[in-house]
Amino acid sequence: MLPEPSTGKEELSWALPLLLVALLWAFAFPSLDQYNVSWDEALGDLFFGERYLSYYTSFDPAYLEFAEDPYPEGHSPDLGLSPFRRIPWEYYPFANTLAAATSEILSRQLGWLDAFDGFHAFNLLVAALFIVVFFRFLAVRFGLVSATAAIGFLFTSPRVFSHMMANIKDFPLMVFFTFTLLAFLHAFERGSPRGLLLAGALWGTTLAVKANALFLPFVVLFTIFPGRLPETWFPRKTRLLATLTGGGILGGIVLIASWPYLWADPLVRLRQHFDYIAFREGYTRPESIAPVLEAIGFTTPLVFLAFLLIGLVPCLQRARRGDRASRMLLVWIAVVLGRFLPPQAVNFDGVRHFLELFPALAAVAGVGVAVVGSRLADLVGTAIPGRRLKAMFLMAVLLPGTWATLRTHPFQLVYWNSLVGGYPGARARGLPQASDYWGKSYRLGLEWLNENAMPNSLLAVPVVEHAVRLVAPLRLREDITLLPVSTPLSPKIAPERLRLTREASLTRPLYVMFVDRRDWTNELMEDCLLHLEPLVVWEQDGAPVLSIYLYQPPSGAL
Repeated sequence: MLPEPSTGKEELSWALPLLLVALLWAFAFPSLDQYNVSWDEALGDLFFGERYLSYYTSFDPAYLEFAEDPYPEGHSPDLGLSPFRRIPWEYYPFANTLAAATSEILSRQLGWLDAFDGFHAFNLLVAALFIVVFFRFLAVRFGLVSATAAIGFLFTSPRVFSHMMANIKDFPLMVFFTFTLLAFLHAFERGSPRGLLLAGALWGTTLAVKANALFLPFVVLFTIFPGRLPETWFPRKTRLLATLTGGGILGGIVLIASWPYLWADPLVRLRQHFDYIAFREGYTRPESIAPVLEAIGFTTPLVFLAFLLIGLVPCLQRARRGDRASRMLLVWIAVVLGRFLPPQAVNFDGVRHFLELFPALAAVAGVGVAVVGSRLADLVGTAIPGRRLKAMFLMAVLLPGTWATLRTHPFQLVYWNSLVGGYPGARARGLPQASDYWGKSYRLGLEWLNENAMPNSLLAVPVVEHAVRLVAPLRLREDITLLPVSTPLSPKIAPERLRLTREASLTRPLYVMFVDRRDWTNELMEDCLLHLEPLVVWEQDGAPVLSIYLYQPPSGAL
């Protein structure tokens, strides 16, 4: 039997999420100009989003010739600088295209943001929709305290916040993955075949954000089976299975329909894409692999983790009593973690490859907060009014995550909790990606160079150079020349390029800027770290995040 809906006041269940959206936007929108485009965005996400938007608004097939540049001279930004523009099977269409449309409106038409910040603004828009939808779902199922705590935990988790600010692939996946599951549960419990078909179509859009959505049907199936079906479906089990199958087929149709690259030969090109996914392990350097549980345990605020553990027990109890929402949350967690069990499955870049896990974790943690809050209210009795006590308790449990996000701003990507001694401790242990591994902090370095670099100087970026090269026409002073030094495929610098870079430093001032990514160290970085003192360093908790050097080649290097 399903639990009774929450008895929270209807007006609060609308006012609270809108207040949370207002608080998020008040901080996030003014902060967009502190984040550079990320590694993967610069490789191809932005390029393909722009191309698909151009195609959909003109249906000119020239925009699907990815090796060519059909834009007129002077088109800004010049996304043709994206290194992976010739491998469309790696880049999905849905979120990238919507982000490009957001940039078109907010940047080119309204002039409110620069073009790259316009792409990132898309995440803030869907985050607002996510907060309202997910909050309402949790409030009805688990109460206002659980809903408020869950949204708070999620958006004050520094890693989630960082990906919201500059990641137009994994953050939208988290949003649409959640929307699909909520749509499924809503339709299933009401016995609506039409609703299940619509959930299938929504699953297709989630697939068109990222292939992680391939595992979403397992969450659906294990939420339904085993167990007794609700009365709405009990006499129609065959119809349920047929409808779910139809929803899956509809999802595949939506995926193909939304991805113009597939249209010429859907089966061959889908196989090309899935081959890339299946053999991803072969492209991952061993020193970059990060165990999943370690990544969660070390990069999530401890209060979030503590209430997650507390909330697992009541969620299990509710699931055993027949609460489908609780069961779905637990299956959600198990399926997302379970996909990393096969030996060929690898993880890197912290938690971003399974960001869709975090809404379920936050929801369970929110249940834990509600349970502890209720017991605290029983202890306090009438000494403190109930609503005031709940508000005080929520503020107390959300304060550590909020402080962690504010304290690390805008370097939330280097957040590590006290289990490993924070960011300095993670670096000392040599943990994978214990740094600004995606180069988001280069935005601050470019601003410093624009203000302080000598006239007609040179710039070398030995790691994530492509993320600087893509934005340089808009964000780097015109008299500063960015040298071609590194590639996104390997940390190594070609000997000839290294020699030319060192020789160039003898004729013009040469600045070297790099994030402190130890698993991507090369000779140019070592020249600086071993022989030079930095001009400026951005730090977090006393450990370097980004450094700029005035370069001089070591003695005997030439």
